[in-house]
Amino acid sequence: QAVISLRDKYLTLQVRLGEIRSQSILLDAQIRMYFISRRITQEGEIIPLDLLDMNVGLDTGRDRLLLIWPLVIEHRIDSKSPLWSLDRKQLASADFELLVVFEGVIESTGLLTQTRHSYIPDDIVWGARFEPMLRNDPDTPLTIDYSKFDALCWDTCTKPCSANEL
Repeated sequence: QAVISLRDKYLTLQVRLGEIRSQSILLDAQIRMYFISRRITQEGEIIPLDLLDMNVGLDTGRDRLLLIWPLVIEHRIDSKSPLWSLDRKQLASADFELLVVFEGVIESTGLLTQTRHSYIPDDIVWGARFEPMLRNDPDTPLTIDYSKFDALCWDTCTKPCSANEL
């Protein structure tokens, strides 16, 4: 699942990413997100699968990852985002696909690996957050509860309006 919720006063699209491989970590890991939809040009040409790169931190370096515990990847929905004018109701009837591509070099072999996951509007929950997975109790070491990987909790701060209307 993916979620749309407020983070630092901005509407964001978030996905959770995790690596369950314990023997080797991924080096030079990078995340990309693409918006795929049908587009009609001003000349009337139909582009059935238009691919648009979505910013997940390329300008700040946040697209480069050290995946030693699960991370929440965010796309800030700003005026350059294809989701800028989309509200909760419009999301339910929208026709697009999000493609998330994660790649990195396997430390033990030096080979490049890539994984892809796609999301359609039905996979996106508006007004929710991912439940925290990390437990840091003073009496126990830091633990990761992988049973909460897909767990969501409701966010009372996120309104049903588009980022453009906020």
